[in-house]
Amino acid sequence: MSKTFLLTFLSLTTLVLAKTEYTGGKYLGKDVITNLDVEDLEDGKTYEFFFEGTENSLGNPWYIPVTVIKGEKSGKKFLINSGVHGNELNPILTTYKIKEKLKPQDLKGTITIVHGMNIPGLLNNNRGYTFGGGSESTSDLNRQMDSGKTATSDQKYSTLLWNNLLSKNADKVIDLHTSGKGSKFPLFVYADFRNPDIKKMAELTRADIVKMDNGEKGSVETSFVELGIPSITFELGSSETQEALIVERATNGVINNLIYWDNLSGKKITPETETFYGNSWSRIRAEKGGFVETKVNVMDKVKKGDILFTQYDAFGKVLKNYEAPNDGVVASVKDYPFSEPGDSLGRVIEYDSKDKDQILK
Repeated sequence: MSKTFLLTFLSLTTLVLAKTEYTGGKYLGKDVITNLDVEDLEDGKTYEFFFEGTENSLGNPWYIPVTVIKGEKSGKKFLINSGVHGNELNPILTTYKIKEKLKPQDLKGTITIVHGMNIPGLLNNNRGYTFGGGSESTSDLNRQMDSGKTATSDQKYSTLLWNNLLSKNADKVIDLHTSGKGSKFPLFVYADFRNPDIKKMAELTRADIVKMDNGEKGSVETSFVELGIPSITFELGSSETQEALIVERATNGVINNLIYWDNLSGKKITPETETFYGNSWSRIRAEKGGFVETKVNVMDKVKKGDILFTQYDAFGKVLKNYEAPNDGVVASVKDYPFSEPGDSLGRVIEYDSKDKDQILK
């Protein structure tokens, strides 16, 4: 066998085995990929890609920015995702701050960071995937990640990202979010405590509140959990804003996880934060329309019957006082005063010892 033939054979074999697929083109100077498998990237390097999503109404692809940092030593795969909802901005900045702290020489294994997944939503400052062609409709990608459906553009988008970017590149996952529009949230984690690794991941964030629950079908978190991959949803304060302290604390919470799970060398960060663990909450909704005055702040401890909100009519007459339905901690409050019947005013979280699934051990 000639040397030339052998080299050609080996090159072709490498191409067949390689799973990260490049279009051959570049966008803003970065390589464009249609499939990512971090296993076939060379160790000890940082990679910056644009993942090519589905096409928009002009026939042009959406490009999702992705960083892959391969440690000099072998290890597990950790995925940090952000921007599933397009008006959640603290997570985007947090991914940048995390990346600044990561160097290949300090890492074992691979860290993959998605710097904003929902590009149509981000461009339009909309929580949901925003359809083109003048449509005002949106779709919640965080309820259909693993659906496998491809009938509509949002389904094609989420299914493509799940299959070709997210699902096979993680042994642990932290999905970064914020509260919905119009409400204040602390540093908050959703975690399924039936899995001890997930419980530990939540503890390491040093969040203000951890809600132990079974997850939401179709969310990034639950889609991974159902694959047997430990995952948490990490809520970073309020939407449509930047909160420097929240971003700093969230960054530390993710770094703590990377250190504990042996992806990153260093000393664990131990801020003095007391975490409240709850597994049940009550939502307070407006019963009438009118101006609402908020009487409490997030993280306030309340007793059943405490007044949380007061609602006024157009002339300043008190229409209703809304009371705490149970003892607990204020988990969220509405930050916009005008409310219609049915609007969420806030939530109070508690620990229910009768819950047989989500328990503190």
